[in-house]
Amino acid sequence: MRYLLTGLLSILVLAGCQEIQVEKAATGEPPVAFATYKWGVAPLSGSEDASAQLVELDEEMRDTVAAELQQRGYRQVSQDQDADMVVDYQVAVVDEFFSGDTRDPSWDKQFDSNAPQDVVELPPLTDAPLVIMSVGIGRPGGAVIWGGRASELLTRPDSIEQRQRLIANGVSALLRDLPQAYQ
Repeated sequence: MRYLLTGLLSILVLAGCQEIQVEKAATGEPPVAFATYKWGVAPLSGSEDASAQLVELDEEMRDTVAAELQQRGYRQVSQDQDADMVVDYQVAVVDEFFSGDTRDPSWDKQFDSNAPQDVVELPPLTDAPLVIMSVGIGRPGGAVIWGGRASELLTRPDSIEQRQRLIANGVSALLRDLPQAYQ
């Protein structure tokens, strides 16, 4: 019985390693009554310097965040003075990355606790790009109250469906604690 429970626990731990990595914003501010929002960043579609891939990712991220907010009853407003909160977001795809800065706590998952100090065990090469997304929601001119950063490997880079699902899952995880809009 003991071996069965140990085996099941090991399977759950390994299965958990395949999920999206999420770091939530922790400001410690109490919940507030928000009903309206405005975007803190302009869409990339108006930028001549942005690549077509970034514009497409930006549109998918913006649409996903807007749908999540609308589902909770928030209304987008165009006038700054009418907005209870500001929503900022970023999304990027990193084709190759190396994590070797020991001052960066996000690389802990790659550290081999049995190895000598400052030795990093890098994951095997997967040729899969990393999708990194962040969302920050707070008062205009104030600190972030909800949001954070999420990342996950995009195992099929050519699959629009996988990319959209990955972004939807990331945004949902980041805004899980966002309350319903104040009515």
